[in-house]
Amino acid sequence: MLKFFRKIRYKSMSQNKTAKYLKYAIGEIFLVVIGILIALQINNWNESNKNKSIEKVYLKELLEDFEINLKKSQNTIDKIAGTLPKLISLLEQSTLEKPTISIDSLNKNFSLMSSMPAYISTDRTYNNLIGSGDFKLMTNASLKSKIADYYKYVDLIKLVQSTHEMDLVNTFQPYIIEYLDYQAVPWLRVEDYPLPPAVDKNRILNVIKDQKFRNIITLKIHILADLLDLNRTIEQINEGVVELVRQQIEIND
Repeated sequence: MLKFFRKIRYKSMSQNKTAKYLKYAIGEIFLVVIGILIALQINNWNESNKNKSIEKVYLKELLEDFEINLKKSQNTIDKIAGTLPKLISLLEQSTLEKPTISIDSLNKNFSLMSSMPAYISTDRTYNNLIGSGDFKLMTNASLKSKIADYYKYVDLIKLVQSTHEMDLVNTFQPYIIEYLDYQAVPWLRVEDYPLPPAVDKNRILNVIKDQKFRNIITLKIHILADLLDLNRTIEQINEGVVELVRQQIEIND
């Protein structure tokens, strides 16, 4: 087509037909511009398809990660919810003239003072998105906002867990070492290397009515209640992310 316009333009020049020459020169320029625009459009279309393909891969990986995170948050909630009643039971036993549960049960419940259920986020895909700069390929603004909210809470819960772990080291474990028989309240048992029987498992009866005993249990209950609230919030955000990712996968398909 350009060759055709060029022949006419040269012919017009040789015949000194300036107006006709300009007309065909403009037509030639117009065709060149149209060609460039079409090429750019095709390039943009190819780039868009490439980005959509990359986004699909990331979305499937995000779904896997946040389904794992959802289960983790639920498991952490279950652990805390299972621990709190046993610690409350210890408080109730401390007010009685004589405990109504066995010494072994008292020690077993108190062993939960060394338990610190922790939520550890699976961040493989998110780290890849941020590290590669591909987070901008996520087209769902609501999903990006929800993920940002999630990681704000992850940072918060890490800080809270770290603070409570210091309480474990500085408060709970020293109390057990000083006032109880640690062998009677082991938090972690290794089946291949069992501990010998406790020498004085009845020591808990000497402190169960002390105010310090009740205070330390109450502190632990408050710590676990704090973690429970945070993990419930994390669970809700996980559910929201999973739902949004599933919706976006359906849209992209």
